Amino acid sequence: MMQPLAAALLLATAAMAVAAGASPPSIINATCSSLSYNGYPGYDYCVNVLSSSGPSASMDGRGLAVIAANATEHNITATVGLIDDLLDTLPKCSGLYRHQMGDKIASALADLVAGKQPSDSLYMDAHDQGPVNCFIALTYPRPGFPRPSDPLAQENQANMDLVFFAMSVAMLIPNKSSSSSSSSSSSSSSRSSDSDPPAAAIINDTCSSLPYPGYRYCVEVLSPGLASGARDTRDLAIVATNAVLRNITSTLSLINGLVSDAAHCKVSYGDRMGKTVASALGDLVAGRAIARAASKLDGASRHTTECDVVMSKRRGVENNVLHEDNAENLVSAQFASNVAAMYAAN
Repeated sequence: MMQPLAAALLLATAAMAVAAGASPPSIINATCSSLSYNGYPGYDYCVNVLSSSGPSASMDGRGLAVIAANATEHNITATVGLIDDLLDTLPKCSGLYRHQMGDKIASALADLVAGKQPSDSLYMDAHDQGPVNCFIALTYPRPGFPRPSDPLAQENQANMDLVFFAMSVAMLIPNKSSSSSSSSSSSSSSRSSDSDPPAAAIINDTCSSLPYPGYRYCVEVLSPGLASGARDTRDLAIVATNAVLRNITSTLSLINGLVSDAAHCKVSYGDRMGKTVASALGDLVAGRAIARAASKLDGASRHTTECDVVMSKRRGVENNVLHEDNAENLVSAQFASNVAAMYAAN
């Protein structure tokens, strides 16, 4: 790390470049060399941001601070757009899961309980109209923006897998044939017969016959059948279909929480950080209170951390789709503050 004296010399060099009317590349170079003495956020980052508006003969330290603050304001606008997308699409996913998927799985369960064979289309429609359509809604790119990440990636995939599994189990239920009409009464009574195989054996046979999604997955989903005393494949199909309904309920609860979290971030960025950066930018453009503008920009950076904590509390940073934006905006605001502070005394 550079010593304080060396850093002070670089600051003086940059100030002298401004006073001497140095060319824009010299000013940018001096500024970025000074601000990057400790390696953060880096010389290249600094040059990229400060060169974004192109060279100008009238560029000075305050002009560089304006460029940096403008870049931060642009980043905030992009992040608010992403948050608005979440606030629009997450409730749509809630409707897809609750009605399109939930209603069809409930119908399949009703058929199973009534001793009927549920249509495969109930499960397929639940798969397509629930998690698949939710994924499409959440990842559909806005014009001019990259494709967003799916905040429900794990849940959508888990629901796709589970509904297919439940359908696979239901398809194993023996079809009634006209030739077995004479034995229909005995088959119904056999559900309560002492000769029925134990639930563990039924689960083992069923899971051994299903290559996808795997034996262990199958056993974990159907294990409640042990406690309920599953007697045949229909009972296991009921267990699997009930598991889908529980997953839907869990996903709906998560969606509600994420909507609340995204709304919190909208306030952090729109009502707090955005207004603070706009005020600092106004000071810089007007050429007044540059030190105060630097302080405002530094204070604005803290709202990114506030949003990040809120969006990470439910499932960790790895599932926080705003984490990269928050980190970028934190660096951007602090960088703009440092540029403004550097030239506040000039």
